[in-house]
Amino acid sequence: MRLLVTNTQTPQAYAIVRALRPHASRVVATLEGEGWRARLAHAAHSRLVDARYVVPSPVEEWSAGRIGPDVTAREQAFVDAVVGICERERIDTIFPSWDPYVYVLSKHRERFVALGVTVPVPDIDTVITALDKYRTVRAGEAVGMPCPATYLYESLEQAVDVAERLRYPVVIKPRFTSGGKGMAIVSNRAELSQALPAIVESHGAPMLQEYIPGGRRDSVQLVVGRDGEVLFVFHKKRQRTFRPTARFGTVSESASPDQRLRATSALVAKVGWWGAMGVETIQDPRDGLDKLMEINPRFPRQLWNRTEMGINEPLMCLQVARGEQVVPVPAYPLGVLFVSPVEDAGLMALQLLDRLVYTCRTRLGGSPPLDTSTAPPPLGQQAREFIQTYTMRRRRIWDPYSRYFFQDPLTSALWWLQFSTWLAGSWRQLGR
Repeated sequence: MRLLVTNTQTPQAYAIVRALRPHASRVVATLEGEGWRARLAHAAHSRLVDARYVVPSPVEEWSAGRIGPDVTAREQAFVDAVVGICERERIDTIFPSWDPYVYVLSKHRERFVALGVTVPVPDIDTVITALDKYRTVRAGEAVGMPCPATYLYESLEQAVDVAERLRYPVVIKPRFTSGGKGMAIVSNRAELSQALPAIVESHGAPMLQEYIPGGRRDSVQLVVGRDGEVLFVFHKKRQRTFRPTARFGTVSESASPDQRLRATSALVAKVGWWGAMGVETIQDPRDGLDKLMEINPRFPRQLWNRTEMGINEPLMCLQVARGEQVVPVPAYPLGVLFVSPVEDAGLMALQLLDRLVYTCRTRLGGSPPLDTSTAPPPLGQQAREFIQTYTMRRRRIWDPYSRYFFQDPLTSALWWLQFSTWLAGSWRQLGR
């Protein structure tokens, strides 16, 4: 196999490189975009990568919600550059692992098929259904999954009417972004009117969604065959996060998928997905139901949780794409802790600052919290939980940036730098 890995600024790309390196005679990576940030994509600088190429980025069109059959100039530039790399390096496999790359490579998949290149993503209609958060909710409702009340933005007047029916706070969410980018939670009509124009301009028509108080996010990860058979399903519990509602954590524990597999199997069949995917839900404390939030039609950033446990999901997905026989993974060890110590130390500092700002705003400043059920825990509790993570007698698996630091020091350092910018970007949530 001669492998090309895209979106190398994401941690799942690094996990893919590590998982497929033993099966590849050559590994090539792309660095997308312009400027120093693009050049510092950590996975591309791994010692396991043989060659690197700078290519145009296709992300801007996707992030702006410009999704459709027309080929934009940016898309064309990206695809042409990748085709050139495939011809020069005799690439036979391209592995995207982030939404905009899954979208654009699926959209142009036939061009790569003609070159003899395997891209492990479904057809474009299936991809768009999974990427579009609004269509995902509609698909979930069609198979009977609980979902938050969700409406598509049409006008400011319609949005005000919808918000009053949903009751504040209300979530404004773009249809085609990840990591909460462009999302806003508004508490009144004035905030709604102020937030909407910028979101519409930057990301297209968003959704208006019911706010779930104290909602705890959860997810189940799957590898699905072309016939819809679930070949592997994985679930974990987050042990340490910025907030209960946070999208990222630094310590988690492998757990049984139990009822989550049954709840998502009908959705998988409805969407028609094959390969890697994740189904994200949020628990509503008002009725105890896990409600569908979105589908992630690719690996999550914590793909290493499984690859470091010996489960090679990227290889399974390639086998599915090639029509080869795939051996299902029926079970995995439960109660295993997945630990990222450097990230966890940074998160701990953020949590302490969050508690300090929260106390100042609510007790000294008199500002009401957005949601009392998601208040940051006391400092003593945070310290105890942090210490217990590293002292309790449990099997632990360390993240690859710590585990392989002396093999790939530059990759680890670049990732920790990138993660620190993520933490710094959370300042708007402090004390809320």
